[in-house]
Amino acid sequence: MEVHTKRTAKLLVVAAAVAAAVLAGTAGARTDRTTAGTLNIYGYGPGDDIQENRATYAAGQLSGTTINRPAGDFQDQVFLTQLASGQVPDLVRMQRSSVAQYAAKGVLQPMDSCVAPVKSQYRVGALKAMTYAGHVYGLPEFTNQLTLIVNQSAFKSSGVPITAASTTNWKQLLATSKKLTKFDSSGNLTRIGFDPKIDSAFGLPLWVKWFGKDIISSDGLKAQLNTRQAIAALAFTKQVINAEGGWNKFKAFRDTMDFFGAQNPLVKDQLGFWPMESFIYNTFSNNSPNVDLVAKFFTNHKGGPITFFSGNGWVVPKGSKNVDDACNYMKAVTSVNAWEAAAKKRYDARKAAGSTFTGVYTANTVADVKTYQDIYQPFGHPQFDEAVKILVAAPRYGFELPPSPGGAQFVQAYSDAVNRVLTGQQTPKQALDQAQKEAQAAIDANKK
Repeated sequence: MEVHTKRTAKLLVVAAAVAAAVLAGTAGARTDRTTAGTLNIYGYGPGDDIQENRATYAAGQLSGTTINRPAGDFQDQVFLTQLASGQVPDLVRMQRSSVAQYAAKGVLQPMDSCVAPVKSQYRVGALKAMTYAGHVYGLPEFTNQLTLIVNQSAFKSSGVPITAASTTNWKQLLATSKKLTKFDSSGNLTRIGFDPKIDSAFGLPLWVKWFGKDIISSDGLKAQLNTRQAIAALAFTKQVINAEGGWNKFKAFRDTMDFFGAQNPLVKDQLGFWPMESFIYNTFSNNSPNVDLVAKFFTNHKGGPITFFSGNGWVVPKGSKNVDDACNYMKAVTSVNAWEAAAKKRYDARKAAGSTFTGVYTANTVADVKTYQDIYQPFGHPQFDEAVKILVAAPRYGFELPPSPGGAQFVQAYSDAVNRVLTGQQTPKQALDQAQKEAQAAIDANKK
């Protein structure tokens, strides 16, 4: 994983050089109307029904404009190559965690006046992630809030009450994990009791938030990766994994799971419970509508619900030749009308197929309210109907990493630390001390 950190650092050096070239060639940053009429978008290639229906709606709001959406999601190297070659896209969709990093390098242009008329519609935390040094650089998209997904059948067969599916008490959580975990006669895992998801990008921030603490300061300029709370969170989650066979067995077994198919880990009884993003409910409901699932809040040490926001955002690079249409498209594709249209079409399709619909969860607060007031109706599968209630309520307890010039390097630093601990290379303190130095160095090197 350290190779990725070094690669990201090299990319940012390139970004700085590219920014200087772009700035020199685009002084004044005005739209070049000689090429207006074509909008080149990067990072929003053809996708699922929600993506395509929103894209169709947005394109319809730009009469006379040709929309170019090449296949593929955002990749740092591809984007930097585009900038360096002078083939600058007009509009880009990237992870919100990367926005401040690119903004600090001068690669993106502020969009304050563009988003001012609509910014009140968006969730504060998600919009903050699009903000750096006092300027808003675009608009956020999904939220993907986290909840606990509980395999009720696993609890029943293990004789464990469903009330034990809780993260409030770590001693109880460890005991529950052990009771739910199953091995075959050869000692191989056949069911993971609890997956703490500590190796995901949201893992460490979520578990440190369990204490009410954060892994980075609110202004995004000070890493807080080696605090007492962060070390304890990493040590505990490793303890859980060790109790379930250790990292090698745990990961090898988890890698066999098909989360997106009809034989998912709920159907095959491979997982007891775990935190995961909201999008998976639609996948499970579509592929296995009768599965014995229960949704619950992830709770902190006081029993209060918490969730983590993540998702993409829309930004305009310096050098965009069609800023006006870029502005209009980003507003249209994340608008109330776009989300409602896409949600209604998915609802109708699922109803016609005899499946279920568990909603769409966005950074547009107004759109979410209207979706559940005007479109959503229960499908007669109580476990998913109850899950929707949890998902609708979850955003009020949400947090998101603040914008930081450390960006992807910051995330990479703590992700590498977690992996070093899980693989036995370092203790939690050693790994997080190293991550703290790497993350702070990245922030200091990239900030204006």
